[in-house]
Amino acid sequence: MRRLIAWLWLIPVPLAFGIDLLTSTGWPLIAGAVLPVAAVLPILIRIQLGRTSARILGAAVLGLFVALGLVAIAASMSLTVLWLSLVTLTMLGRLGSGSGSIALIAILAVANIIVPSLLPDGLLFGLAFTTVIIVAISIGLMLRFTDRSLVERKATAAEAERRRIATELHDVIAHEVTGIVVLAQAAGRSDNAQLTSTALQKIEASGTRALEEIRRLVSETRTEAASRTPIAEGPQALRDRVEAYGQRAQISIDTGEIDDEAVWPVLDRVLVESLTNVRRHAGPDAPVTVSLTMSDEAPKILQMTVANGPGSGGIGAGSGTGLSSLRTRVSHLGGSIDAGVHEGGWMVRTRLPLTTKGDDG
Repeated sequence: MRRLIAWLWLIPVPLAFGIDLLTSTGWPLIAGAVLPVAAVLPILIRIQLGRTSARILGAAVLGLFVALGLVAIAASMSLTVLWLSLVTLTMLGRLGSGSGSIALIAILAVANIIVPSLLPDGLLFGLAFTTVIIVAISIGLMLRFTDRSLVERKATAAEAERRRIATELHDVIAHEVTGIVVLAQAAGRSDNAQLTSTALQKIEASGTRALEEIRRLVSETRTEAASRTPIAEGPQALRDRVEAYGQRAQISIDTGEIDDEAVWPVLDRVLVESLTNVRRHAGPDAPVTVSLTMSDEAPKILQMTVANGPGSGGIGAGSGTGLSSLRTRVSHLGGSIDAGVHEGGWMVRTRLPLTTKGDDG
């Protein structure tokens, strides 16, 4: 439909050309109508199709300027010249750039005002033509601003998609990759064949999961799907995360029945990022305590605390974007995250407002 609308300007051309031929009083008017149809119209069509640069509009302006001279000799107005002049002015306003385009707009606009003014009752014609010329230029500028806005929106969307992919890579895959690095280091330093075999098995499992996540992310990007939400649906997901981390991590959950299912995917992401940071900075031997509680007063607040003690050290600093990403996720639910030093280690506290069964009394 948009393509059809973009070509509607062609409809008046044969009508105007036919009227000019039927009402012509001599060869100058006929020549003035034939010239723009033969020389200018093909240029405008090629520009519309994107087969040539907008710079060739200068040739179109030259052709229209000659046609206006023939119309002035005939002392009559050509609808064909007028209409194609308006289309050319619109295209100049939309596609032109620099002082050259401004000069072409001014030349063509002034010529289309002066020539009608030379006719009988020329003042009235000049005023009317001035109005339609201003409208044509305004439409061109409006289309120009619309095109720029579309380009900016596409650029913004591309940047948002890039950030989404980066966030997904960090939140989901960095956890697995960090585990792989830690396990590889442990296997390399150990002389125990059984420990090395177990570490290699876990590395293979983590690598497989990371590869599946990458494939899923690429698939979603190709289909322009929305950002994938973690599938955690309840407290068991948090228990599974802590169990998978190892024996040095423990979790306690003391909450009532919770209706707000949106909190679990967010808490799952916070827990994954927190455990990844413990392994990266403090080391896999650092003790980790995870607690999930809910306040008694209204409004009820669900609080998850992930605290770790000192360890032997991990693989080093990360990108620094994890906590910022988590704050964004949590803020969407009206919650907050605090992080800081705690008893020689580190603690991350997440607070989320929620609705529990029985709140309606």
